[in-house]
Formats: sequence, structure tokens, C-alpha cells
Amino acid sequence: MTIPFVDIAIIGGGPGGLALAQGLRKHGIDVAVYERDPVRADYVQGFRLGLRQRGLDALEANLPPHLLEAFLGTLGYAPSESLIFDEYFHPLAAPEWARGPEDRHGEKSVSRITLRQILLSGLDDIVHVGRVFDHYAEQADGTVVAHFTDGSAVRANVLVGADGANSAVRRQLLPDFRIVDTGMRRLAGKMTLDAAARHAISPLLLDYRTSIRPTAGRRIMFSAHRVDPAAYARFGLIGQDDATHRDIAGFHFDNTTSYVWWNTAYALNELATDAELARLDGAGLIELLLRHVGHWDERIVTLIRNSDPSTVAMLKVRTSEPGAVWETGPVTLLGDAIHSMTYFQALGGNSALHDAGLLAAQLVAARNGGKPLLPALHDYEEAMREHGYEAVRTSLSAMLRNAAADPVSGSVAAA
Repeated sequence: MTIPFVDIAIIGGGPGGLALAQGLRKHGIDVAVYERDPVRADYVQGFRLGLRQRGLDALEANLPPHLLEAFLGTLGYAPSESLIFDEYFHPLAAPEWARGPEDRHGEKSVSRITLRQILLSGLDDIVHVGRVFDHYAEQADGTVVAHFTDGSAVRANVLVGADGANSAVRRQLLPDFRIVDTGMRRLAGKMTLDAAARHAISPLLLDYRTSIRPTAGRRIMFSAHRVDPAAYARFGLIGQDDATHRDIAGFHFDNTTSYVWWNTAYALNELATDAELARLDGAGLIELLLRHVGHWDERIVTLIRNSDPSTVAMLKVRTSEPGAVWETGPVTLLGDAIHSMTYFQALGGNSALHDAGLLAAQLVAARNGGKPLLPALHDYEEAMREHGYEAVRTSLSAMLRNAAADPVSGSVAAA
């Protein structure tokens, strides 16, 4: 059997992998993406991605002009001002906070579904779905062969593991690498702004980034994601409701509807055991949360109680352990596959996009600028580790500060 060849093979079609593919194709480099899931319907996919400078810079570098225009034209917007209240809606003084360069675009956000539509555009011939990576084998000529569970294979000069926190590529490259359960359990949900109007939700929960910091209990954050329906018609299918999510009940995977969202995090066993949480659907999780916050101001309780149950789920907050180093070869890693982090500070998706920008630039230098391939990969990995491991530490520190500030009992397992 003849094994097909591609210069750069990417395992995983998340934001980082697809952004890398766009950047390489933009510069005429032979690339293919292998993605296991024909439809991305993991819970996080239904939410927005808050944009940081590193993510925007990478998209500007990697996207062709027409897709960058579509990206900017279909952005959603979050409130730019912040408020803090206690659980009885008494105002609290906001801490002094100076915006750094990463925070300049805090009001901009993008539906993860819309971002995926943009990143997939023009890649139909190089994105192969339903391909489950099994293992790789390095060859004597310096290439690497990726094997898939269906018995197929592809040979490449570079294999990029962009296959997320449970990366199968990383498991082979770094078998001792650890992803740690922090012990925190995140609950989140959404309500459309139309529903918010019907339930007379307070503008203080819709028009600001509002943090509820109770005298006893866990914090809850509220913010809105507003999209402009008038922008949809300008960019074809980009920004339209994604057909691959059409048969999923509820509006969680609707990327054309403006909404207000909330999230909160509790320590292990604080709300319920993991086994109990796993048995509950969205409606059950809402009822469970209301047992803890049902005595709060009715304006807060009304929003939580009337959230769409299809949008409510529990996530275990996990983090990688920063510091892994390996000898540069034809296999490298990107995004959550090497620096998975907590959702605090909104750095995860942006860091994966940043990786894609760093790696694309090095591969372009190797292919079009004469730089040797292994030094190019080494320089990418050094830069990726520097920013990615710092992002892991920053997001974990933010989570621990947030948990420690809440006056409740319960432990948080630090990594």
C-alpha cells in the first residue's frame, strides 16, 4: 500500500489546528488536517471566545484578507464596563484594575461556532473528518507516518498534535505528561436577550460585566454576547446558524442569537458528588444551584431559574502541569495538547491561536525562506513553551485567587 504524503499533517480541527492550516495555505504550503469528529458539539462550543491581543494578532497574520474581513464583521460584543454587587444587589467597590495590552479588546468576542465556520472556509479539500489518530512512527529519512484507527496512514515532514487536552499525539511524545483535576466544578448557562426582556431581567445584569460576590457562597459572573443579524447576509454561510447543529434541541449551539451568560465554580463535593452531578441534566443542575443561591436577590435568581436548560452543564476544571521539554523532531504540539489551562483569564483559545501564528511563521521561514526545518521547529517550541506555560500558571493563579476569596469551606487541589 502506498502511503500518501503531505508536507505538514495536523491532527485536530480545533481553532489552533485550523488557524495553522489557514496560515500555511495562505503561503502556499502543502498541509492537511485530520479531525475525528464530523460535528463539534462539545459543551464549550456553544459559548463565545473572549478575544485577547495574542489571538487577534495570530488571526490577522494567518487568515486571508476576505476571511479576516468576515471575522471582524461577525464579531459579537460584550459589555465594556464592570459592576460588582453582593448577593442582595448592594453595590460593592470595584478594585482598581489597569488594562494591559492583552485586555485592549475585552469587549470583543466571537461565537466559537462562527469562528469555526471562518476557519473551515476554503479548506474543504484538506480537512478530513472521521479520521481517528492512533499512533505515529518516525522514519529513517526524517519524515513521520501517522496511523489512524481505520487502517489508513499519511506520511509527513511535520506532524502537529493539535488534538486538545486529551491529545493522543502528546501521549506518545510525552507519556509522563499530566493533566490535573483542580477540584473545581464549573456551572454555566445562557438566556437569550429576547427571553431576558420577557422576564424583565435587570439591565444591571445585561449591560455590564457584573460580578456577584456574596458574603457567603461562590461568586457568579454575568455578561452578554450581542451579535448583529444585519452582518450575517454579507458573508454567505459565515455567521449563519450552523447546519451541523440543526437537530440539537435548545439554542445552545445557535450562533445568531444574542444572549446573557453566567458562570460559577464550586469546589469538589461542595454542590454534590461528581456522580450526582453527572446524573443531572441542565434543569436538574439549575435546581441544584438554586438550593445554594435561591435566597439571593430575586433579580439574580430569576435569570438563573429561567436559563435555557440546554445551555447548562457542569465542567471539571483541569489544568496541565507546565514545564515539559522534549528534543525537537518531526512531531510537535499546539494549544491544549501541550498547555491546557483553566478558563480563568480567557487565555486557552487565544493561546492556541497564538501557537498557530508562531508555528506558521516558522514553517513559512523553513519552506519559503531557507531556514532549516528542525531549527524552525525548535524556535517555535521555545516561544510556545514560554508563553503557553506562563498562561497555564496565570490562569491557575487566577482560579486559586477567585476560590480563596469566596468565604466558604472546601478545599481546592492546586496543581
